Amino acid sequence: MSPLETIIIVAVGFLVMLLLGQPLTFTLGGLAVIFGYFFWGHPSILNLFVRTAFNLTTSIAYVSVPLFIYMGAVLERSEAANDLFESLYVIFGQVRGGLAIATVIICTMLAAATGIIGAGITLMTMLALPAMQERKYDPQLSTGSIMAAGCLGTIIPPSIILVIYGAQAQISIGKLFAGGIGAGLVLSVLYIIYIALRAFLNPKMAPAIRVEEASKYSTREKLYMVVRSVLPTLGLIFAVLGSILLGMATPTEAAALGCIGALIIAALNRKLTWELVRDSCFATLKTTSMILWIILAASMFTSVFLGLGGGELLSAFVEGLALNRWIILSLILFIILIMGMFIDSYGVLLIGIPVFTPVVYGLGFDPIWFAIIFAVMIQASYLSPPFAYAVFYVKGIAPKAATINQLYRAAIPFLLLQVLAVVILSVFPDIITWLPSRMM
Repeated sequence: MSPLETIIIVAVGFLVMLLLGQPLTFTLGGLAVIFGYFFWGHPSILNLFVRTAFNLTTSIAYVSVPLFIYMGAVLERSEAANDLFESLYVIFGQVRGGLAIATVIICTMLAAATGIIGAGITLMTMLALPAMQERKYDPQLSTGSIMAAGCLGTIIPPSIILVIYGAQAQISIGKLFAGGIGAGLVLSVLYIIYIALRAFLNPKMAPAIRVEEASKYSTREKLYMVVRSVLPTLGLIFAVLGSILLGMATPTEAAALGCIGALIIAALNRKLTWELVRDSCFATLKTTSMILWIILAASMFTSVFLGLGGGELLSAFVEGLALNRWIILSLILFIILIMGMFIDSYGVLLIGIPVFTPVVYGLGFDPIWFAIIFAVMIQASYLSPPFAYAVFYVKGIAPKAATINQLYRAAIPFLLLQVLAVVILSVFPDIITWLPSRMM
């Protein structure tokens, strides 16, 4: 059997199992063992499982994963987001679209403080969505802004996605964090501009809060609210990212520092209890286990895929295309987007890194730049039907009036903004590469 026929059988088997609704971890790991045994014709595939598990569990790069997850879990339970929303609600609520803009700003800060995607979406659905519904915000604008901004944890450090990418592709995690800052801010600014324009063109879509409601706090009280809620979160962000960018700590050390900072914020909010510590530990264990199982299974699958000649076939196919390198890159990004419509983000990441990165590097693109673009496309997959995970996060908490079809429609404009962000980052690559090039 030729390598091409073998790869086709592997790909078809993967798609069939996925469409049958089997869990991604067991689909990837099970097919890796089955196809590796039959096509390699040797039981050494089981040794590959052991070696992959050993390498994964002894890699220093992955130590930061549970630490960042724990930091986010503690911060989520400390109700820091509640104070943030209350203060920014008073400040930005006085302008059209202000509540949605405040939501984007809070999600940006939460992304930089937690690195967890679901936290921002869940919290803002509980806090911001009822407030926007009460002020008669357009349902699609309100839910769309929450879903899009809540996904910024994919790209803004300390992103778990970037940690895994750096570990798999052997790229400095600190430099990936530095590159993700510029890209994340571009997305955040695009969301704010879009919301402001929609509110300006149609004031009824996102009205301001009532004057009486805005004036119940004095200027001094507003300033105190902002300082009390914003400064601790900014301090945590600087402690984590600043220590990495200034060369004072590795990502793992910074993650440990972030855990301490999150516990301090919980103590300042009078939420530091044994229950908070225990629940955060259980949440960390559950999330970390899920991520590491997917990494193990996907690493095995890609090893078998590459061992059967899949990488060489893809490289030969791309090299045989007489196309501009930007067209080839666009095709790769489109494939990543399509994969994200059906596969978990970690699966897309771990399958795509060994398959696409050699091709992209061969085309002469900067590794840090492509890594961030890859992460932006993974973020776009959270808004891409049918398996748009951001939609399911919101649907699980929002009132019954928010139907799946309505949430899909709400996600489309922000999905287009993410595509626009890719274009901007391609035309101006220094947005990504400038800060990593100047790291200590």
